[in-house]
Amino acid sequence: MVDGETFSSVIDDGAGNITGKLTSKVWPVGEPAGVKVLTDTDTIYENNGKPASCIMSTAYHTYDDGGLTPPSGAVTSDGFLDSTYPNPTMCDSAFQTHKRFKVSAQPAALTAGGIDMVFNVSDSPNAEGAAQTRYMVLQKLNNYTGKHLSGFKIQVGTGVGASFTAIGTGTTVELSDGIGEKTGGGDIWGEEDRAAFSAGLFGPADPPKHPDPGFFDQTNRAGFNDAENANKDQIASTGALTSAYTTLFGGSKWLPGKYMPTGIFFDDDNNPDTDDQLVAWWGDNPNTSIQDHMWLKGAADSYAPLSYIELNAYANNSQYYIGKIEDTVNLGLTYAVDVGDVTTTTGTFTLRMIPIEDTIQYVPTYMEDANKAPTSLSEYAGSGGGSSFSAYDNTSLVAMILGFLGLGAWVARRKLSK
Repeated sequence: MVDGETFSSVIDDGAGNITGKLTSKVWPVGEPAGVKVLTDTDTIYENNGKPASCIMSTAYHTYDDGGLTPPSGAVTSDGFLDSTYPNPTMCDSAFQTHKRFKVSAQPAALTAGGIDMVFNVSDSPNAEGAAQTRYMVLQKLNNYTGKHLSGFKIQVGTGVGASFTAIGTGTTVELSDGIGEKTGGGDIWGEEDRAAFSAGLFGPADPPKHPDPGFFDQTNRAGFNDAENANKDQIASTGALTSAYTTLFGGSKWLPGKYMPTGIFFDDDNNPDTDDQLVAWWGDNPNTSIQDHMWLKGAADSYAPLSYIELNAYANNSQYYIGKIEDTVNLGLTYAVDVGDVTTTTGTFTLRMIPIEDTIQYVPTYMEDANKAPTSLSEYAGSGGGSSFSAYDNTSLVAMILGFLGLGAWVARRKLSK
């Protein structure tokens, strides 16, 4: 593989319907398999009651990401697959070392029962003589169903597609949301960490993991509450967390990929293997009562419009570019699965992910032809001295001009209630 390539595996329901895609991190950060299982036969728990064993991505990270001492002959910037000293990400690796495996839900997942991943189980000693091995599951469930979603379910069972059966009670494979299971009391994972969108987009600063507050919401994480059932074979969302997610993007509980908002990003280190900084987004200005789509700053600046001077500066700097804000459709999930003797289930178990279609489906206004975001910053790359109107869509420009003539109400559309 070469730099920037990725690999995906299709997941079907046993009848040829593609329900999901398992995608690896781009090379050299990740290798093709996309998901791996790590079993610690010595220790049950890490800090805070987190399982020492895990199901996670096949990513790698540099030694300086976690403050690790590189092996002899290596330097701290080594660690990716293109170096002589690759460093695989482990269950206890530092924050932001790409631990979550990615499953993208496809349209058929809404009609075929869900996305089924089958895991083989082999005999091995359990840590500390326990009857089961607890695995921390670190994943992202991404919405490419083409529909707005209202939530999700995770189930454990056997079989795939129409042959899937939830395991039920009295078995040795169980799910857990970690509530009340922290050593000494409390929850293993906080409510805001079990089913949440990116903290870089939504939520307060939480050093050292999240040194800066979210771009869209500096107070509230976006995501879902969840709960396990009595049988311990299902974890389901129970309600949406409060955040700006539902107001800025037209009222959706969970956007599909085709409706990702557009942003301006800054590549602050000229490194394609690191995440770039979101500096602006294209949307309907929340500070006005009419529909006026434009480039806007984040919550820290009260969603103020970008000026022509700022856009011109971005356009004349190759480190800035326009792209889709992918993490608005990617939900991070954290939970546990306890695995014991599964000989009665043919030595396998199935992890089923079920996206739940929202009852309300619509096209966000920023996706309408008259309101769509520019695809390139080049139109703002003049030598300067231009008008700030370049930051707005054409309809807004006309509305502003007629507004000066007292005719703005003729063309300005009132915003839909949200």
